[in-house]
Amino acid sequence: MTRTARITEEDKCPRKWCQEAGEHEVHRHYLTSFMTADGRAIGVNVVQSGERPRAVELTMLSRQDPGETVVFQAADAELISKGMRAAVRIARR
Repeated sequence: MTRTARITEEDKCPRKWCQEAGEHEVHRHYLTSFMTADGRAIGVNVVQSGERPRAVELTMLSRQDPGETVVFQAADAELISKGMRAAVRIARR
């Protein structure tokens, strides 16, 4: 039988935007996730380590391999977003 523990107020991160509980070094806000055609799970998060500026994290998980995480500064993530939108427009032609 699996038991689940409830998150108490003292487990919550004092940074209101952070969705991590308990002790953690990286603050994280989960935005979206989806499955790709080849079975990978991709997640997009906002992260902050210590007092560094917030950044955008892309996490890729597969069933067989350990996951990979790439962290982008906001400006770089914006460029990637523009590139992705351009690629979608071309792919839909």
